[in-house]
Amino acid sequence: MADCPSDNTKLFGRAIVLEVADGCPDVFPQESEWKALAAGTSKGFDFSPNSVTSDADDTKGYVENIVTNADFTINFEGEVRKNDKLDQYGVGRLIKNFNTAIQSALQPTVWVRMEFGPVTFIGYMLINALSSDGGTNDIITFSTEFKVAAADTIQILDTNDVVSVTGVTIMPATTSIAAGATRQLTATVLPADATDKSGIWKTSDTTKATVNSTGLITGVAAGSATITFTSSDGAFTGTTAITVTAS
Repeated sequence: MADCPSDNTKLFGRAIVLEVADGCPDVFPQESEWKALAAGTSKGFDFSPNSVTSDADDTKGYVENIVTNADFTINFEGEVRKNDKLDQYGVGRLIKNFNTAIQSALQPTVWVRMEFGPVTFIGYMLINALSSDGGTNDIITFSTEFKVAAADTIQILDTNDVVSVTGVTIMPATTSIAAGATRQLTATVLPADATDKSGIWKTSDTTKATVNSTGLITGVAAGSATITFTSSDGAFTGTTAITVTAS
């Protein structure tokens, strides 16, 4: 038998990825909050389009005006493990959160993100189905379905090779300058191949030190201030403590 490399991602469900994040519909999750739901076996979507006849001038034998609506759903099947992996949201957490919402007379909802070939679906969804099947010693699987809960959150984006930001550091971490002097700070957006490395510089006290859009600080008066860089992607922050001395 030839000793060929194998792609074990398919075997262990790593190739079937659906991500979820807790939260409310008015706040989009940060990148660090998204977690793979579980080791998946299948996923899919259904727009469930429905064309409704509306009032129209159909004197030529055809209805000339119709209204199309949709009842968007995402479905996912995965493997149940005795212990959910730490880097996954986990079916146990999904079940417990579902029960907590029902017991509190709330809708069991969650943010859902799923890549599907050239597009990626994102939206705030209702947990519409949640069931499991399997024997005592067999591999147990679970099935769940998510139905749109907040229509204005549904996005369908192009799936590109986008590398999301995971953190920000600033060098130097602390520095001292004289009033009237300048010093350049450097913000490093992680990982090194992050797609969007842009961000905004701010100072905590403009009477002590200012900072421009490139990270150049200027001492104003003796005292201290904190300079912050916030990444556009994910809103990750890095800070530097500035001490300004008299000139």
